[in-house]
Parts: sequence; structure tokens; C-alpha cells
Amino acid sequence: MSIGIFGTKKLADITIDDVDILYAFSASREDVGDNTFQPLFSSITDADLRKMLGADGIFKLRLPADKFNQLGFYSILIKPKTIETVIQDCSYVVSSDDNNIKISKKGIVIPSTQFQKAGSIVGYQIEYFDKNNVKIKNLHRIVTSSELVSISTNNNTINQGASSYTLDPAGTNLFLTVTPDEPSLISSNAAVDIGQRGQTILVSNTYFDPISIEVEMTDMTIKTLGYGIFGNSTRDLETSILSYFDDKNRIYRQYNLYTTKKKFGNGNIDIREQRSIINLNQDFASVSQGLAT
Repeated sequence: MSIGIFGTKKLADITIDDVDILYAFSASREDVGDNTFQPLFSSITDADLRKMLGADGIFKLRLPADKFNQLGFYSILIKPKTIETVIQDCSYVVSSDDNNIKISKKGIVIPSTQFQKAGSIVGYQIEYFDKNNVKIKNLHRIVTSSELVSISTNNNTINQGASSYTLDPAGTNLFLTVTPDEPSLISSNAAVDIGQRGQTILVSNTYFDPISIEVEMTDMTIKTLGYGIFGNSTRDLETSILSYFDDKNRIYRQYNLYTTKKKFGNGNIDIREQRSIINLNQDFASVSQGLAT
């Protein structure tokens, strides 16, 4: 019997502001196809999202016919929404209590315009780009707090030569504290890199794991292939028409059968040619009862 604390997986509560849906196309498995993923929808509402993905985190994706209209392979990526922004500053928040200055833990400052509310990005993940605008592999930080701030008018000896910030509900910047933000007392005393002013970063939520789906668009399905293998069929020896029927005995495919003599050499060639104009008199009931014309 298990004892102690244990957990369970929970379905993600998301809106369209929390998810990116992208796709790429390739004509075959051997072709590279599209080099980059493109947004699957130019604009979408929460109501549309529920129709396509379902409710309470149950995913049932509906594919738009105007984009999925070629035979081949489509790669679909459903991932937490990612926002690219630039670190405005790497500094401290200053607060005042009975005329005594208090310095909070160091954090990074980013514009707030791309985010809905100050507390909306707690738990988000931050990834970093280097000076060559290449994303640094396997380097990320988790946001532990986010508050609206403005530049402080106070000067302090701890943060000389740099701007400090104060909490301000009307501020236009977000001050983020992240973890890890300090070195381990056991393994290292080196400073932990949480970012620098002017550095490009990616901010994404952590509500769910990215999902990759491959969709193959074909002109045949297992069901339609079964019509030709296991379904009803007729061959009219007078008109040389071969007909295949679906599970409701409707004409699915129709062919002309004929034999032609080789122009060079001996022998004949049997030919089966798909008809573009369907002979509707060749329905299954009429043919099977000898009533077709």
C-alpha cells in the first residue's frame, strides 16, 4: 500500500491566449517540405478554440479545409504560447517602510504591454538568446513573481549607477523574480546568470506539454480500399463495365474493360480504364437482377 504524498495529472485549463497552433507541410516523407512552422489560424476566439480542441483540456483538433487541401504530410505543433521580448533592465525593486529603504531580490524588467495582467506570468518559463541572436540551449529560468513597476526616484549604494524600481499598479514594466537566481552553497559560488539589459528572451507558459501530431492526407482510406477488396462489384459482359460499390451499394468506382492487340509483336493487352462519366444504369440491384442496359 502506498503512503505519503502522491499526485495525479490534471487537464490543462487554457484559453487561446495560452496556446500556439502551428503547422508545416511536406509532399512526402523523403522531402524536407516547409522549413518553418506557420500559424494554423490567423485569428481565433475562445469559442472557436473550444470547438476545435474541446473543453477541459480534451483535444479534438478540427483541421481547416482551406489549409489541409494537398495530398501529403502535415506536421501540427500545439505548444504553450511563446512571446519574444527584450530585457529592459536587470536591477532591484526598492520599497520604503518608515523611511527605511529595503532592497528586494534582484530581478529582470520587461515591457508589460504583451501580457494581460501583472500576475499572469508566475510560473512561466524564460529562455535566452546570446549576442548572436541564437537561442542558448538548455538555459531557462522560472518566474516566481511578476509585479508592475516604475523607475524609482530613490538612489541607493547597493545599486549605484543603475536604475532601481518601485511597485506601481500604473507602471508600464513588469519586474520578474526568477529561480534559480543564486548559486548553490555546495557546488559553486559563481553568480547565476538571470539575464542582461538588451538581451532577447522568450517567455512561455508551462500549463501543458507541447504536442506534435502528424497527419497524412490521402485520396484513399482503409474503408474505401475495402470497397475494392471486400465490397460488392459487378462486371457487365455486354458493355464491359466493371463497377465497385460502397457499403450502401452506391457506385464508388467504375471502369471500362477491353482488350487491344499489340501493334508490335504478338498477343493482346487487357486494359482497365477508369470512367469519368458514370453509367448510372449499372447500379447493383439492376445488374444483379439482369435489368441493366
